Order: sequence, then C-alpha cells, then structure tokens
Amino acid sequence: MKAILTYITMIKDRPVEQTRLFDTDTARKICDVKNSFGNTVQDIYITEKGTIFLHNINKDTLEIPNQKEMKEWVGENEPDKYIEVFGEVEEG
Repeated sequence: MKAILTYITMIKDRPVEQTRLFDTDTARKICDVKNSFGNTVQDIYITEKGTIFLHNINKDTLEIPNQKEMKEWVGENEPDKYIEVFGEVEEG
C-alpha cells in the first residue's frame, strides 16, 4: 500500500511540515499491533530514513503517529524488535 502523507517534524528545534511517500512494500515492518481478541489491527513500519508509520488494517489506511510515543510503545511491547530495529540499549 502506498500513500503520500504530510506530517510535522522538528528540525533544529523548529516545526517543519514534510510531505513524503510511504510504501509498505519498501519499508521495513517492525511488528503487528493486536487487539484484546488477538486480531492484528495495525502493522508498524519504519522507512529507510527512519520515519515510523502505521498501516490500519481495517480502514486500509496509512498514518504517521507521534514518533516518540510509537518508539516507546515498541520498546514496551516488543523489546526484541526494538533492539533489532533501533539497536542495543543499556540495562537499567
């Protein structure tokens, strides 16, 4: 699935609007998001340039989530995938 999406990112402490093509065929899939019934409702992807995006399966849409919150979600729910994608972290 492909979509051209516009989002706000911070560059040198200033908000900058970005418009980019997101493609589930060329991005790396990080993991699935499952609901309480165990059904996959979203897939989390990361682009080669490091932008995380979601594929909403039921709506068949793509969206750009808050990058920090999404990275934290992956770390809390899929720690092995987090390390695989973002690298090793120091033990607490």
